[in-house]
Amino acid sequence: MRTTSAVVAQQGQQLLKSNKNTNAKRRANEKKEESAVIKFKNRIPSSVPKTVVVGENRDVANSETSKSSRRAVLATKGILVLCEATVFPWLSEFYTRPKGGGVLDGFDIPNANRDIRLFSSEFFESLLPAEYSEYDVLRAKECLKTGESLMKEQKWDQAIVSLQQIEKLIPREYKMNQKTKLLIAECYKAMGAPQYFNAEYLEAKGSVWWWGRGLRWPGWYIIAYLGARHVFFESKEDKVGEASITEGILISVLAISYLMLLN
Repeated sequence: MRTTSAVVAQQGQQLLKSNKNTNAKRRANEKKEESAVIKFKNRIPSSVPKTVVVGENRDVANSETSKSSRRAVLATKGILVLCEATVFPWLSEFYTRPKGGGVLDGFDIPNANRDIRLFSSEFFESLLPAEYSEYDVLRAKECLKTGESLMKEQKWDQAIVSLQQIEKLIPREYKMNQKTKLLIAECYKAMGAPQYFNAEYLEAKGSVWWWGRGLRWPGWYIIAYLGARHVFFESKEDKVGEASITEGILISVLAISYLMLLN
């Protein structure tokens, strides 16, 4: 009979043989996998971008795409800010200001916007403060006094005729035209507006409001400043660019000063 040690030795030899066989099979499988990977790589054309093969390069490409789209958004915001400070108030001023025109002292006065093409030299010159002769300014003031005195006498239709001469004489003087339009609206209201003369009443009342949203309206420039500030800090990727109370007070003071200066 075999001894116990001999049995143990025989079992150990059998385990070693099975381990060798397992390791050999494992190495054979690994070699098959390596050869399959090599064959797969060899079948990939050279024109295929590396981003298809390597995941890290794909992330880099995505980040570059996001950066370019971010630049496009910032550029669009910058263009809007520029238009907010220039083109929008220019066009608002041009289309909503008093046009003048009509008959004065038997002479035909042409429209103040006659033959002016947008963004031409005449267009930009018309945005500058207008100069009027001292005689026209004095006549406009006399028309205003006459209109106010006729309103006191409740001669509304005659007051309207007198007040309408002011726009023909000095169509760019905002303060006087503003006061005149509001007085004309009062006359139409006294004559029965809005039941009667509704269109004339609304035109006289609303034209001043719209014209006030032209160059002299500080809202354009406040919005442009806030937009430019946003674009600046966003381009620097600075999230701390929050407006302070001091900055807000300064903007308000400048806006009110600007409004008082132009009006």
